[in-house]
Amino acid sequence: MRDEPAEISCELVARILDEHWGFRAAEVVFAPVGFGSQHWIASQEDGPRWFVTADQGGGRAVGNAMRTAKELADRAYEFVVAPLPARDGRLVQEGLPGWVFAVLPYLHGWSTPDGPWEDAAERVQIARVLGRLHAAPAPESLQRWDFAIPNRDELMVAFEELDQPWSGGPYAEPARLRLAGAREYVHSRLAQYDVLVREVEAFDDPWVVTHGEAHSANVVRTADGMRLVDWGTARLAPRERDLTGIHDGSADVLAAYQSAAGPVSPRAAALELFNAWWPLGEIASYVQLFRRPHVESEDSKESWRELTVYLPG
Repeated sequence: MRDEPAEISCELVARILDEHWGFRAAEVVFAPVGFGSQHWIASQEDGPRWFVTADQGGGRAVGNAMRTAKELADRAYEFVVAPLPARDGRLVQEGLPGWVFAVLPYLHGWSTPDGPWEDAAERVQIARVLGRLHAAPAPESLQRWDFAIPNRDELMVAFEELDQPWSGGPYAEPARLRLAGAREYVHSRLAQYDVLVREVEAFDDPWVVTHGEAHSANVVRTADGMRLVDWGTARLAPRERDLTGIHDGSADVLAAYQSAAGPVSPRAAALELFNAWWPLGEIASYVQLFRRPHVESEDSKESWRELTVYLPG
């Protein structure tokens, strides 16, 4: 997120680190990275650094995802960046009402600002990593993915209210007009998605451990190799949930994936399903956001930019 939450100061983050983890931070700075969670970088003088995350709501889901990452890391899947346990052994703590915090090791490396895998050699590397992940036994805490498109019901309500102005904030009316112009497009994509769901549900291939957002921006390149961060969306799901971002028909990518996952290949219908699921979920989420009260901010600007990417003008 680009906008620092008013209710969480750097001083509060330092107190939470001290109280729950026993980490004495000499400095805490807000990190305007990612989208969804809030982040800070905490450090000691000439000592360790930590990456702190906070999520509003969904504490149980966040806890399950963190336990999944920790179990995978404990099984020597070195590409998994897992949270550090607090003093009481828990991986997440409620730092203030409605907010849960987790602390991860700070990685020295680099990532990309956007998600697409543009480098062919890196695409092969991440295919091998995902192959190992998909071959892993499922952790007990891993939740099962479902086919529902987030905020779909709210999107249907928005369609019913296109004939009256929206007044949630500066992007409310632009969002209404954009959605009105793309009404047929979105309805046809939803209908196509529902057909694909019925087809993929009939497959008998076992579901696997998936990261959910294994794009380039969620991979830190370190001296010791690729490290996958942001495990909040980890779910038991069809393998294509992760493969849509790397599958390009390349024999090298498929061979790298199969070297760890075994003799399995992505299925066209499942690839198509996940290629439809993501933009539909983004459209529904951003429409819901702009129908609610909002203000002009860096986050709302970025949300509007994303909506215009997924929703034809």
